[in-house]
Amino acid sequence: MKHNNAAISKWNKSLVSYDNYQIYIKQKRERFDLKLIDLLYISNFKGGNSTINEKEISVNQKLISYSILLKAIEDAFNLKELSQLSNEEIMELISKVNIICNLTHKDTNTKIDGFSVSYLSALLSSYFPNLIPILDRRVLMNLNLVVKDDIDWARQIKTNTIQTFYPLLILEIAKRSKNQQKTIREIDKELFIIRLPEWARPKKNKE
Repeated sequence: MKHNNAAISKWNKSLVSYDNYQIYIKQKRERFDLKLIDLLYISNFKGGNSTINEKEISVNQKLISYSILLKAIEDAFNLKELSQLSNEEIMELISKVNIICNLTHKDTNTKIDGFSVSYLSALLSSYFPNLIPILDRRVLMNLNLVVKDDIDWARQIKTNTIQTFYPLLILEIAKRSKNQQKTIREIDKELFIIRLPEWARPKKNKE
């Protein structure tokens, strides 16, 4: 497998943001008490052009629902790792992940402008790094879980379909972590830095 130097550089830089957020989480008085600052940490970690376009008081109020579901995941799986889950537990995890992802839908009163499913997945993985993988386009493409018809003109996965790939990703990462005896983060890095298939590469990107 050929690696992409730009992807390796991006991974290494994002690791700094990831570690900063981990420190912040550990310093919280109430671990699952989400506020606007949590989303800013995630935005810094994920990068891209997304910004939170709502007043802080509105964001914090909506995040109460997210906090409740984060706590529900913690209560259901405690300190278990994805590789340790039974098939039934994996399906339960997928169900809980789908429920919290549904909070980001446009037709709900919990949708936060600028906070998409992919960004939520980074928050989930930050809180549960050994349980929930990040829903990332490079990982999905290099796992062949998406095809050319699933991406838009900018070589991004279509917004209205990306959540449908989360169960497939969780199942695949669970299988690999069990078979390879590797952590989610190790597998994520391996897949992230692989050179993308030709059909998935941005036109101006000579990777």
